[in-house]
Amino acid sequence: MRDTFRVHMGWLHSWVGFLAGLVLTCVFATGTLSVFDKEITQWMQPEVSLDKPPAPTAVALQRAAETMVAEQEKDLFAFITLPSHRDPVIRVLHYDGHEFIGPVLDPVDGHRFPARQTAGGQFFFDFHYALRNGPVLGCTIVTLLGVCLLLTVGSGIAIQIKAMWPDLILFRPFGARPRAWLDAHLVTGVLFLPFLIMITYTGTVIRARDILPPHPFLPAQQAAVPVPAPATPPAKGNTPAPTSRTGPMPPPLGPLISRAQEIMHAERCELIIFSKDQIRIFRNDDASLFLTRDLVTFSRTDGHFISSLIQKGAAVRTVELLHGLHYARFSSPLLSWLYFLSGMACTVLMGSGLVLFLMKRRKTSGQMILFQTAEGLTIGVLVGLPLAIAGLLWANRLLPAPMPDRMHAEIQVFFALWMLSTLHGLVCAFKNTASSCWRTQLTGLAFVALGLPVVDVLTHSYGWRHDATRYYTLDALIILMGLVALIIARKLHRHAS
Repeated sequence: MRDTFRVHMGWLHSWVGFLAGLVLTCVFATGTLSVFDKEITQWMQPEVSLDKPPAPTAVALQRAAETMVAEQEKDLFAFITLPSHRDPVIRVLHYDGHEFIGPVLDPVDGHRFPARQTAGGQFFFDFHYALRNGPVLGCTIVTLLGVCLLLTVGSGIAIQIKAMWPDLILFRPFGARPRAWLDAHLVTGVLFLPFLIMITYTGTVIRARDILPPHPFLPAQQAAVPVPAPATPPAKGNTPAPTSRTGPMPPPLGPLISRAQEIMHAERCELIIFSKDQIRIFRNDDASLFLTRDLVTFSRTDGHFISSLIQKGAAVRTVELLHGLHYARFSSPLLSWLYFLSGMACTVLMGSGLVLFLMKRRKTSGQMILFQTAEGLTIGVLVGLPLAIAGLLWANRLLPAPMPDRMHAEIQVFFALWMLSTLHGLVCAFKNTASSCWRTQLTGLAFVALGLPVVDVLTHSYGWRHDATRYYTLDALIILMGLVALIIARKLHRHAS
């Protein structure tokens, strides 16, 4: 009975894990990069000078408001993000259907940086969040895949629980290929199992609340907790500004921000959203593990206080904790790096699982079309995706900064490289030359990744004078990826010879 149970669990782990893993490996890889989405955006906009986040001046806030109104006149739903430790500039953003993009302003004098048009780190967040298929279809697919991953993890624990500890302490990274891949799969699965379960569960629950019908036991939207209006409005003495078809010009934002901080007992505010007759100022969401959406609403006409919304109750705090644990918008670099390393380990876990699935079936099914298709798709995921990411960064440096529709050109380079890699993998798999395809693509990935810092220097895009640490870090990670690809390619070449 026990052996039958393990056989069924093994089948579930292998097939559900492989089919879902082809997409989930991409979801985890891009989600891991999203931990540093703001930093990636800064790397991809070297024209933006970075410094410690100063408090935005009245002049800068006024120019941000004017820029926001100009964006709204173009029928764009624009809003303002204030400087933070991770992104020390003012941004006037709008949602283009995939990413939040828009002008970048200096928080001191409000001048607009001549930043190149790019999706930045938001591209990876959007792919992780919805596979670039929209908040309904894409999120539904990712949520269902999250359920599949939880099933795969549970079945993996069921079939490996007895052998888990001996295999862990006998880790053999330089052993025979099947043994080394299995050890990598088991070690990452055991050491990062708590993180894997937490990040998968929180992501699935967060998205399930959007795709499932309302349930009486799920916490509803937070109710507004009224706060007494100030005796004198913060904008006292200001006459209403001229109106446009999108609403009046906002009153000075500085006093409103100060008043919002006072009402919410917040050290800093981060987001300002404008409707036709209201201004909503939100608390920053990187102060703790709880991702809050406390806000204060003012009149857009004269700046008088209207209401506040403060999260209350255990159910709401639980939801905030789930969001905070998953989105990882911490200001702590240590926590961010722990999330990044854990995400990379989980990506290795799923990638090694894909390789093990192919190794186990190569002798018996190697000539079958389904197996060849599976291997071609695996090449596209494990080599093609990193190659496309590196190619996106190359495109960011090589495409002319004033090029029209530049952001979409970068994204087209990404998907073109990924598609070519996958097609090459499928063709080679059908021709029974998949082993040479692995070596060729890994060598190409190593060349592209190791050449990126050189491209930085040759295009004079390197941000030496602004915040070199951020540039060094991303380039170092890309170089590491290139070295790993080169080492694996050389090992495959020795094995083939």
